[in-house]
Amino acid sequence: MPTAIPPDFPVEQPLAALTGAQPKLAVRYDAQSGSYTTALSETALLARYEMCEDLARQLEQKCRKNRDTKYSQMSESEILVSLLSKLLQAGWGSKAEMKWVIRRTAEILGWPAPAAANA
Repeated sequence: MPTAIPPDFPVEQPLAALTGAQPKLAVRYDAQSGSYTTALSETALLARYEMCEDLARQLEQKCRKNRDTKYSQMSESEILVSLLSKLLQAGWGSKAEMKWVIRRTAEILGWPAPAAANA
């Protein structure tokens, strides 16, 4: 059964590297529509979403586990901003995806999303 991707999940154009001196446009053939497109395939987009959702669930568990110990001197917003900084440094996804992960983590926890995740 296919997973529904939330409308606020970021959809970005995939990066491509093509050799040669002339300008190029990277496209892929979409067999369902019978046309060429620059967008991510549904399968690739679903994989990105599932990875981000899984990451948000892992961060939710981390926050719950460490709220009264490691993070006890930090506000909810400070915790999430710190996690966002670490995610961006790790390079596990695009900036927009990592901000979505933090907003999703906040939603799961029932915490307000920090402004840094909305910018």
